[in-house]
Amino acid sequence: MKKGILLLFCLIFAFSMAGCSNDKQGASGSEKGGEVQLKMWAHQGQPKEVDFYKKRIDEFNKEHKGKINVKLDIIPSGTGHAYEDKINAAATSNGLPDVLDMDGPFVGNYAATGILSPIDDYVEKSDKQDFAKSIIQQGTYDGKLYALGAMESSIVVFYNKKLLKEAGIQAPETLDKAWTWDQFMEASKKLTKGDVRGLTMHMDLGVGEWLTYMGSVFVWSNDGLLLNKDRTKAEGYLNGPESVEALNYVKGLFKSKVVSVSNGPADFEEGKAAMMIGGVWLIPGFEDYKNLDWGMTYFPYSKKKVSPSGSWAFGVSSQSQHPKEAAEVVKWMSNKDSVVEISKITGMPPARESAFKEIKEYDKLPKKVIKDQVLNTAKARPATPAYPVLSAKFAEAFQAAALGQDVKPELDKAAKDTDRELQRFKK
Repeated sequence: MKKGILLLFCLIFAFSMAGCSNDKQGASGSEKGGEVQLKMWAHQGQPKEVDFYKKRIDEFNKEHKGKINVKLDIIPSGTGHAYEDKINAAATSNGLPDVLDMDGPFVGNYAATGILSPIDDYVEKSDKQDFAKSIIQQGTYDGKLYALGAMESSIVVFYNKKLLKEAGIQAPETLDKAWTWDQFMEASKKLTKGDVRGLTMHMDLGVGEWLTYMGSVFVWSNDGLLLNKDRTKAEGYLNGPESVEALNYVKGLFKSKVVSVSNGPADFEEGKAAMMIGGVWLIPGFEDYKNLDWGMTYFPYSKKKVSPSGSWAFGVSSQSQHPKEAAEVVKWMSNKDSVVEISKITGMPPARESAFKEIKEYDKLPKKVIKDQVLNTAKARPATPAYPVLSAKFAEAFQAAALGQDVKPELDKAAKDTDRELQRFKK
């Protein structure tokens, strides 16, 4: 009997102590002593990028001491989609962090599958207006904002100044004089001499996201779409006449032998190609090639000027018990100070118009080309839950064009497979 009374007393004491505790546990995040404890995941990018994440979160914690504290975990990216696989696995086991970063094209998929929560209520309209339109486009799904990025990206045409001068070619220095497809083809042919190709398109990167990121612009520039405007249908768009014509132009570049499917990874840097369609993230590597005198110009166009865009962005997990506080982290990581700092560290273009004003190197060539594209011609890849399938199938069609195959059947197959995937997400 005494043991029973003692046990009852212990239980009452334990429950009373628990009731007095200030700690509140949630599916993700907790509250301790009035301070909200958040978890954040970021992918393991380049060392300088990772250092930036750590530094900015440390500064956030100091700034919000006693109110919000963030524990940052850097998640190895691994090969393929290892980081994305971890996010999907965590979603099914209720193990998502409060804040996570993600590659821009995956925002639509994560929003549609309930991994992300919208953040419109936490972001001022005036703040949204400072971002490049492509950043807001990238982070928006079904009319709601889910993610904000700190940096943009772009693809330009790099050129070897010496080789262009020898060929008597002047690369465009202003957006209004950007090369048309015909002019670009003509310059590429003129620059193809002996062992030097006129162009490299980095086919060495394989049949993957690069071909979609770079190749989709040919479709958009030709007034085509990968999906209809509602992003509910691929048939008639991904395989529409504008798309077929665009990939036939690409096919013509390879058929003319101005570009090769078997290029080396450093053909441009080594002088084996006079021009290169490449990402601006390649610029730091040019320092290793002392004899390379390079410039850059705008992505060529057909009916309208369009350029690739998109990079990593931050969002709030749907499993967070503290979405308001988590949104503060997203805003902090993409505020003007963060945007300016990560741009200077990584060399990637900033995501905000106001940040460009503080980084003067974008006011003059060659980097003015990047600024012009980010603010005027950048277009995000479509925010759709079917993006992984769409991207894979478009890349296969682009590769088929490069190999000289019939473009229409490949795009028909891509459209069919994409529509099949879209059916899975119909409400």
